[in-house]
Amino acid sequence: MGILEKIAEIEREISRTQKNKATEYHLGLLKAKLAKYRQQLLEPGGKSTSKGEGFDVMKSGDARVALIGFPSVGKSTLLGTLTSTKSECAAYEFTTLTCIPGVIEYNGAKIQLLDLPGIIEGAAQGKGRGRQVIAVARTADMVVMMLDATKSRVQKDLLTAELESVGIRLNKRRPNIYFKQKKGGGISFNSTLPLTKCNEKLVQMILHEWKIFNAEVLFREDCTSDEFVDVILGSRVYMPCLYVYNKIDQISIEEVDRLAREPSSVVVSCNMRLNLDYLLEMIWEFLALVRVYTKKRGEKPDFDDGLILRRGCTAEHVCHVIHRTMVDTFKYGLVWGTSVKYSPQRIGLQHLMNHDDVIQVVKKYSEGSFFTRRILRAADGRTEGLDLYEMNTDPLAVVVITSGTRGDRLLFRYPNTEPVNHGVFEKSKGSNPYAVKVTEDILSNKEPVTSCIRDNTLVGFSDSILANLLAAKQDLCRKPFDLKIDDVRFVGYPMSLDTSKSKPGAHRIISFNITFVLRANVTSSVIQCYTDLVKQITVAIHHEEGRCQYLTSQAKIMLSIHDEVAALPEDSGESPYAVILQKSSLARCLQTIFEDLGQTGLVHLFINKWIEIRFCLPHKIHQIPDSSSMLKIEPEIIQRCLECLRPYHGVLLLMEKQAIQDSLPVDCSPALSRLITVWSPLQSLQVLSQEADLPLSQVFHIVGHLVYWGKATIIYPLCETNVYVLSPVANTYVDSDLSEEFNSLFSLSLCAQLSEFSYPVKLRESKDVLNPTKQQDQKVRIVVWMLQHRLLIQLHTYVIFCPPTSRRLKKMSDDMCRSSGMPMVPEEESVSISDIASVNSDESLALSYQGTSQFSKSPSSDGSLASEDRFWPLHDEMSGLSKEEKDCILDIPAAKNLEDLKLFTKLFPYFRGDHHLEEIMYYENLHRSQLLALLDKFRSILITCQYEDPATSFTHMDHHQKT
Repeated sequence: MGILEKIAEIEREISRTQKNKATEYHLGLLKAKLAKYRQQLLEPGGKSTSKGEGFDVMKSGDARVALIGFPSVGKSTLLGTLTSTKSECAAYEFTTLTCIPGVIEYNGAKIQLLDLPGIIEGAAQGKGRGRQVIAVARTADMVVMMLDATKSRVQKDLLTAELESVGIRLNKRRPNIYFKQKKGGGISFNSTLPLTKCNEKLVQMILHEWKIFNAEVLFREDCTSDEFVDVILGSRVYMPCLYVYNKIDQISIEEVDRLAREPSSVVVSCNMRLNLDYLLEMIWEFLALVRVYTKKRGEKPDFDDGLILRRGCTAEHVCHVIHRTMVDTFKYGLVWGTSVKYSPQRIGLQHLMNHDDVIQVVKKYSEGSFFTRRILRAADGRTEGLDLYEMNTDPLAVVVITSGTRGDRLLFRYPNTEPVNHGVFEKSKGSNPYAVKVTEDILSNKEPVTSCIRDNTLVGFSDSILANLLAAKQDLCRKPFDLKIDDVRFVGYPMSLDTSKSKPGAHRIISFNITFVLRANVTSSVIQCYTDLVKQITVAIHHEEGRCQYLTSQAKIMLSIHDEVAALPEDSGESPYAVILQKSSLARCLQTIFEDLGQTGLVHLFINKWIEIRFCLPHKIHQIPDSSSMLKIEPEIIQRCLECLRPYHGVLLLMEKQAIQDSLPVDCSPALSRLITVWSPLQSLQVLSQEADLPLSQVFHIVGHLVYWGKATIIYPLCETNVYVLSPVANTYVDSDLSEEFNSLFSLSLCAQLSEFSYPVKLRESKDVLNPTKQQDQKVRIVVWMLQHRLLIQLHTYVIFCPPTSRRLKKMSDDMCRSSGMPMVPEEESVSISDIASVNSDESLALSYQGTSQFSKSPSSDGSLASEDRFWPLHDEMSGLSKEEKDCILDIPAAKNLEDLKLFTKLFPYFRGDHHLEEIMYYENLHRSQLLALLDKFRSILITCQYEDPATSFTHMDHHQKT
């Protein structure tokens, strides 16, 4: 008896057996045998004598959909309608004899649609090449079952049964059963809930039928014996199925409604192209696809080419789709869309993405690498920002070179590392022709290292090479010195000396060059800052040389130490630079400068205990903590921010008053000390100038000085109407140093306090009126502390004039009607509550008593022109508006009030998105209530948005917003 006969016999036995409590074990065994024989039928063990032609095609696109149905139900017609592929269509059955692929382009995704030949009853046993058709369906992501709406429901049941018999489970999920075969120990059966459809005895009988005697079984849900057999086989395919009823144009509307209400069903007509758009929506929904857009730093999102992923995907899946190595370099991401609470929101790899989300990936870079990045606006996600960079601005070394009667000499270098031969600077060693050659030396192929930086230290340059490279001639003195070699850069300021005062016969120094060694990829502003520093040092040493022969005495000490160390045996290993640090004051000053630049960026010392050196490296001071790295800001950005400084701005000291006072030099300006004394974050610069009795221009200069040196930052004076939100670069780690400092100061959790500013919040809204005044004052101190550490940013409201497009469209429609000779339909008049309130306001009544006529609620074109001629000359700034824009302003009920119209025309130049409310209030001397009332009256043609003032933050400055 063959397999087909055994299957038929078991099916007859199942149909004859009654289903009750006594026969459930017998039926379970029969079903297990049936599944076993069907598995053997699908996967024959013997070798086939001839290989038949298959239907499978190469899988392409973002998803695959298989069209399955009986012959002549419209599969080929649907393929030709939804795709550009043409499949043969005819009135007879079995028109399609092979698999024909097509591509559906929908929502940016490419969905492969397979038109399979029609299957008949018994296809699972191989009738009508049904095995090949079903084998292709198993590789699809979804099945679209085409049904004829004019035929009975039996076609759906027959197709479902054929697919079920070959292991394709439609619209079902995998059973939650844990099954694992073991080498011994018998069968271990457990369940996490009471079972009503299966029991331990039945499970053991099924396993014995499959010759499984050692296994571990755990039921996590109430499953049937058939589902347990599916778990044992492990080859079942679970996929969604959409039932599509074609030819609805041939049945009644009641029958169409009944079919459309069935679960997972869609009714269409391929010939008449009915409901095909809804079919595409359902295919997209059943495939569980989502589209995610990517965005580069400083550019707009790429909405033309989205990434297609499955529902439930995370940012890690997005990185894998972009490039397989992006996960390793992933730092964080910025997401705009429905999956975040505010846009943009900083996310990690496990963040779940939603449909139509936009993601920007920020990668990690190794130390010293240069890149440009854009910090986005926190409120509205606009891409105007500042070029920030993450790079190492610390010096690699400092070198002292002199040129004189003893030639070019390197007197001192720090750090005091021994020169190592690397790359192109490798010195060839003399070889003994009689030496024995070792095999390992011959076979070893050591590649030369071309980098001049190792462990943040200069290597590969010997003392003699540095002396020859950095010794400047007379014509290069008193000029900036900049030399780039491979990946390092030498920055100095050579200075020549007057040799007429030197003693005859003594060693004379003609010129000297103090040089800082930097990385070659530093920006020009970093080079300029180091040039200014080395110029200060050089000029101070030159002054002391003329006053007391300071350089000559220090050079004598250094040269004597070099001679002493050179006289020692070669294996002594003593470095002359360590000894020089102990005996030379100039060497110790350079060491202090080098270490201060690497740690704080602030240099303050005295050369020869006489000439004061003060220097600030703004790239090191103005840093934005960004998780694992620090973003540094160019000085040009600081200068642009200071150019936007206005009298209504305030200043926030980043240190205590007393600490700043103590750090000031003895001969500092009294105005600086007086301004720091009267400082308050609640007062504007104009008020501070009055309190300190200083001109406003001088206050601007002092504030700019404090900001440049990292002692203060620009803010808007603290008040209850200020709006704050969490900074996009805020350090929100629970175990960070900031959290510990915040907890020690306020005994509160920093993350809990920051969570209150996840959305833009007014300062008065963050207060609790039920708490005592002391706690409310603490809340203000907390906000000040967060602003000092750049955890919060302040948002300002900007107003933009945006006329509605309905009037413009209405005008175009009227023009088309006139040209075609069609009658124009007048608009219906409508009266709103705001209209009545505006007409019946006190101002309108006052104008009526004065004899001013009121406008009608739907003015005609002639009336609008008359109104325009009468009121628009009130302000010259409105002359650039078109007639439609002026008409839409006059249609506002508040425009009927002459005072409101005057104020609107006066403030109209500010409604371009370049001025926030506080700036308008300052320049026009308005109260906030007046301005907000006007905006409310004209709210239908004005839109407001919130983002930062360019002067209050270095990381969110608009280049075009300068007044």
